[in-house]
Amino acid sequence: MIAAKNHSNGMANPFAHMRKDFGFDFCNTVSDKNPYVAGPLRRTDCSLVSDGAAAIVLADAETAETLERAIAFRARRHANDVLAISRRDPTEFAGARTAWAKALEEAGLTLDDLDLVETHDCFTIAEMIEYEAMGLAKRGEGYKVVREGITRKDGRLPVNPSGGLKSKGHPIGATGVSMHVMASMQLMGEAGDMQIKDARTAGVFNMGGAAVANYVSILERVK
Repeated sequence: MIAAKNHSNGMANPFAHMRKDFGFDFCNTVSDKNPYVAGPLRRTDCSLVSDGAAAIVLADAETAETLERAIAFRARRHANDVLAISRRDPTEFAGARTAWAKALEEAGLTLDDLDLVETHDCFTIAEMIEYEAMGLAKRGEGYKVVREGITRKDGRLPVNPSGGLKSKGHPIGATGVSMHVMASMQLMGEAGDMQIKDARTAGVFNMGGAAVANYVSILERVK
């Protein structure tokens, strides 16, 4: 369901590398075109490691005041976890949970205050565990989030309206910046067919490795 959601969202993203709505049945069925990559993950569960580029311009508050438009970091937090997966529970993104909690605390917000999230769906299982890390579900219950439609574009908290890494591609090194660009387009009301109505605040979660380096940004438009 996560793969189908993100591919459907990617249809509206002119920058996505894979603009095709595969649908739930195709994504949920093992076939010659959708084989196991590393069971139980199928090809449709794995993001594209693709070419791409993204850029943002960082400015201090005084300079930003002179610009036509500006997006601010209401909060930004980073948390590391132990590198060796053998020394931690791979089904819990503890570092991601810490980064989310600290970012929301710094911003003085809750998930209910966010209009959308762009999250690091390198694999569909990662997005599901990230639901739990950000606080949308208890541990082990992330699957309920997508089944209930909470993270659809018309849900309570749209996640990856850009199509995420699953659809737009995962140009390692440019991925995190591109996620901020996608979120900023939403906050400027310039996301076209991807647009979430009246988006004012956005969360961005990016990670390196198997949730070893974890980064959360809370963005808002200030001009």
